[in-house]
Amino acid sequence: MFFTTISYSQNAFTEYQFDAKRGSEAAILALTDKFWGDAEFKSGGINIESFNIGNNESSHRIVLYGDPANWGRSDSLSNPDKWGLFVQRLNNHIDKWTHSSSGNVISWVGDGEVDNDYFQIYEFKAINPEAFQAAHNKIVSQLSTVMGNRVIGFGDYLINGYNGATHWVVVTAKNWSDLVITRRKMAELTKEWEEYYKKRGEVEHVRNYTARNVKSYN
Repeated sequence: MFFTTISYSQNAFTEYQFDAKRGSEAAILALTDKFWGDAEFKSGGINIESFNIGNNESSHRIVLYGDPANWGRSDSLSNPDKWGLFVQRLNNHIDKWTHSSSGNVISWVGDGEVDNDYFQIYEFKAINPEAFQAAHNKIVSQLSTVMGNRVIGFGDYLINGYNGATHWVVVTAKNWSDLVITRRKMAELTKEWEEYYKKRGEVEHVRNYTARNVKSYN
């Protein structure tokens, strides 16, 4: 997903979703490799992610993440025109920029090994964020034996959550089949889930989708 093993409670993110031209992923990655491949960041980094199931408007997104008090590159671009030229070249492979948002990482539980680069994101409106967070923290603790080295992350949207989404939850896995098997094992904790749904408060579903991290720069 879009974070590495640093202090998640201090992390924030900005994402830029787009619909790439068919067959252009390799060309896009070549451009991002050239621009960010040797970059040094003050904190966090950048991920390029490819949507798999459920996000019908976008094919990819660029995620910038890190500590907002220590944001950006620690090195500097030798030429201020490089950023403009990079975006211009990137746009040659993009049909449309579709959505952008920004928010916080509130919790991130699990080892998150490198091979767990497939994930499902749930976006929703939590009417009572405090109740939801308390219920979320408890069910995540109860799921620890099921999740193994996979991650369950939780955060909010400060700016432009999709269709009014206020929060998100992410579950990582090795691939689609690993995600499905893990979800089945999670569902077996019926009593724990019953309590979770009673305690979390009102929640309005917005959307969910899967994606894969195809490149990381950090």
